[in-house]
Amino acid sequence: MAEPLPTRAPSPLTLSLVLLAVSAGVRLALASTTDIYFDEAYYWQWAQHLDWGYYDHPPLVAWLIAALGIRLTAVLCGAGTVAAVWGLARDVYGDREAAWRAAALWSVVPAGMLAGVWATPDTPLLLCWVLALWALYRERWMLAGLACGLALLSKYPGVLLAAAFVAACVRARRLPAGAWLTALLGVLLFLPVVLWNARHDWVGFAFQLKHGLGGTGGWRTFGEFLAGQLALGGPLLFPLTGVYILRGPREQFLLRAAAAAPLLLFGYASIRTRGEANWPAAAYLSACVGLAGMRPGWFRAAALANLAGVLAVGSHLLFPVLRFERDVPLARTHGWSVLSQLAEPSRLFPGLERADVAGVYAPSYQLASEVAYYTRLPTDTAGGARYSQYDLWPRPGVAPGQDALWLSEDQPPPEELTARFASVEGPVELPADFQGRRVHTFSVWRLRDAKP
Repeated sequence: MAEPLPTRAPSPLTLSLVLLAVSAGVRLALASTTDIYFDEAYYWQWAQHLDWGYYDHPPLVAWLIAALGIRLTAVLCGAGTVAAVWGLARDVYGDREAAWRAAALWSVVPAGMLAGVWATPDTPLLLCWVLALWALYRERWMLAGLACGLALLSKYPGVLLAAAFVAACVRARRLPAGAWLTALLGVLLFLPVVLWNARHDWVGFAFQLKHGLGGTGGWRTFGEFLAGQLALGGPLLFPLTGVYILRGPREQFLLRAAAAAPLLLFGYASIRTRGEANWPAAAYLSACVGLAGMRPGWFRAAALANLAGVLAVGSHLLFPVLRFERDVPLARTHGWSVLSQLAEPSRLFPGLERADVAGVYAPSYQLASEVAYYTRLPTDTAGGARYSQYDLWPRPGVAPGQDALWLSEDQPPPEELTARFASVEGPVELPADFQGRRVHTFSVWRLRDAKP
């Protein structure tokens, strides 16, 4: 009897092409089938009020959404980031196969996948970060200045690129003259954001410092940070990133520093406050380039581990089988489109026409933004909502005799709001289901006859 032929693992190039194809399919499926979730709706609201700055972040994500729309912004920036990782790795190694490995690995990093499907400030930051890193590596100083400036216009942690570059210059004991051009261009592009903050009592800078370093933390929140990196970076990629930072090639010190800076800063911040797992996402860009030059087995293991995680989460968001008591991913990505019913308020409150509704109030900027996106009605926050960009915009005007709506998931309208109206009617339930599951139960109140 003939012996069976031994099975061979796919070559790194074949595996890379498979990863890229599967990743592209998952991204397009998620982008086309999930609802606009609340952060995206919030940035869409920014895009309706274009400016040089906003309470939470710099303006680039709002500009892109205004020009391209929400999901097209995410998909194009995500694809561009994959392509830029390929180009950086090709120049680092002088080898196209290594470039394919780096691009394929990045394509299945969960943090990069999120930014390539849903439009957030990370979406343009990751693209501009890797473009700036590529330009700095090649010493293309003008391009580096433009990309660094755009990274700062995406998110304030873009400044960590400068920290990584300075560390590389100190280690090499060399500061190229062209680097001053890079710094000048970056500062000039970012200057309008500084001026916007100056006109608004420095709210953007103050919020980020408090959000990132304020509050109460400790070893528990640091443990949450590590768990978040294992989830969004990858169960093998995250520890291998540490190996690359400490033991990577000397000639790749700039890339190693660019991986270390976000992890060190946000790791330290996590000891002081509870942060978000996506904050150090840019670290994995150069880590993927570094890992492409390591042992093929490490690349294969890290890539397959991340692919398994991406497929598990992606399939749950598309065709959920498992049931969880608190299914946060499903609630964030589905059930919001039911809010479009508020655009026809007579369906909920007979006799109430859209023209009679002065606006919709909600207890959070997230919910107010979802209502604004799906109804195009004026919205605002009330009832002790967290300070946000809504507090910097003019409040919607409510004329005497007009009605308004209050929307929440678990609380009645606050007294500060009901006192401005003659009476309150409701609540009317607005359930939201996906694949036979209740993901949201909204409650709507009618605030009748605004007082003079």
